[in-house]
Amino acid sequence: MPGDLHDPATPQPDARERLLAAGEALFGQRGFHGCGLNEVLQQAGVPKGSFYHYFASKEEFGVVLIERARDVHLAAMREVLGDRRLGPVARLRAVFAAMRAECGQRGTTVECLIPKLALETAQLSEPVHAAVQCAYRQWSALIAQVLREAQAAGEIERRHDPERLANVLVMLWEGAAIRMQIDRTLQPLDDFQVFVFDTLLGPPA
Repeated sequence: MPGDLHDPATPQPDARERLLAAGEALFGQRGFHGCGLNEVLQQAGVPKGSFYHYFASKEEFGVVLIERARDVHLAAMREVLGDRRLGPVARLRAVFAAMRAECGQRGTTVECLIPKLALETAQLSEPVHAAVQCAYRQWSALIAQVLREAQAAGEIERRHDPERLANVLVMLWEGAAIRMQIDRTLQPLDDFQVFVFDTLLGPPA
């Protein structure tokens, strides 16, 4: 019957969100190539016809997942970095502390979607690879802006190039996050905080 709630050709109102939630969880655990579309459909409880109502392909689904994860992460960062009651370096410290706290809540072995897919970058199609690359560039750009503020306020050395330093901070964090999963402890994230904020971003001599 047309419009029947059980008609597989009729998408359910929350089908798209269920698909995205299942994709985020499964791709985060197994990667883009390690997880088949049928597994996503089974976990989401959504028929294949409904999937193709929302997404043209698994590749497009992956891009949407990455962009959604990026937007959530950047929104959380902007909320912390926009707190003008704190100085620039204190805001940076707070944003990484919030990320550390999230890792503590989710567990040291939980893998996030974008870093997980970044490890597959050589195998990813160009649109999916570009979405991962864009996510990291936007993350670095936010940090670079706060670093420029810190230089203007005299909190850190002006000799640092803000864009390059922001990229280094992102790379250091990602390396610490991988080591966290290997060692199953938050200590690498704590070491990141100490080195970055007590040494690399210490006050000018």
